[in-house]
Amino acid sequence: MNVFLCVIIQILVWCGYSLVLYLSHHDHSFYETVLLVMFSYFNFLIAMRFITNKTAGVNLTIFFTVIYVAGRIMFL
Repeated sequence: MNVFLCVIIQILVWCGYSLVLYLSHHDHSFYETVLLVMFSYFNFLIAMRFITNKTAGVNLTIFFTVIYVAGRIMFL
C-alpha cells in the first residue's frame, strides 16, 4: 500500500513539473535541467518517507524519472 501511495504522489509531482515547464517555456535548458534534478530529489525524499527500503526508493525514483523523460522526448 505504501508503494502504491508513493507512486501516485510521484506521478502528481511529475504533473506539477510539467505545469512548471509549461509556465516557464522561455527558460534556458540549463534551468529546466536544474528543475528536473530538484524534482527528482523531491521524489526521492517522498519515496524515503513512504518506503523504508532505500534501494527500492532509489529504484522507484529513477524508474519514474526515466519514464517521464522518455515520454517527454517521445511527445516532443
